[in-house]
Amino acid sequence: MSSTISLGLSGRDLKDKDFFGKSDPYVVISRPNMGGGFTGILTSETKQNTLNPDWDDFLFKEAEWNGNDKELNLKIEVFDDDGKKGPDGKDDLIGTAFYSLKQLEAAALLKSLLPLSDGKKKKPSGQLMVRSYRELKQ
Repeated sequence: MSSTISLGLSGRDLKDKDFFGKSDPYVVISRPNMGGGFTGILTSETKQNTLNPDWDDFLFKEAEWNGNDKELNLKIEVFDDDGKKGPDGKDDLIGTAFYSLKQLEAAALLKSLLPLSDGKKKKPSGQLMVRSYRELKQ
């Protein structure tokens, strides 16, 4: 029996990367590789001109998140879309975080915010809110 996880993410008080207007944030979730590094498994839609986006819920299957290892840290990155369709090298990184499915589930239950770091100076660059976390058995 395999399972699918439904995960609803939001950003709160994201750092503004745009000179005019506000950032156009989207989120990328990656899982670790055996040989080091990360592989992107999910990318959200871009939310226009907001620092408090509510992205559509993600659905990902057990095989995409390394079987049933809920302790494994996933890499969650929030980018500012530069205007071209889809992620590219010109998009600015707003913040990065590493959280396991177990931590994401706890944050959903406790309604707690999870910090994002800018990656350089380890300064806060906003927060992640887990709106929902559901495990669906197939």
